[in-house]
Amino acid sequence: MLSLLRKQTTEGAMPLHEDLQELMTYMIRYGKPRLSYLDCGWYCKVEMNTNTTGTQFDVASEFGMPTPMQAAKQCHERIINALKALTQ
Repeated sequence: MLSLLRKQTTEGAMPLHEDLQELMTYMIRYGKPRLSYLDCGWYCKVEMNTNTTGTQFDVASEFGMPTPMQAAKQCHERIINALKALTQ
């Protein structure tokens, strides 16, 4: 799994996603994405895949994002940053 993460985070620039469905589908490669609307706005979270027994972590946007796309993009950016930090 870590070799896959290294490959994904070091091979060129992060792909640009202009479509919400495309971005949510793309994030499946990292885990289980979820997009929710709360009273304060949109929220996106990915329950990340791990290959170690007993471990898990989530990456999420801030609560209250104005649009679903902004929540998904922020979550995706945070995933990329988290994976880079793990592979350093």
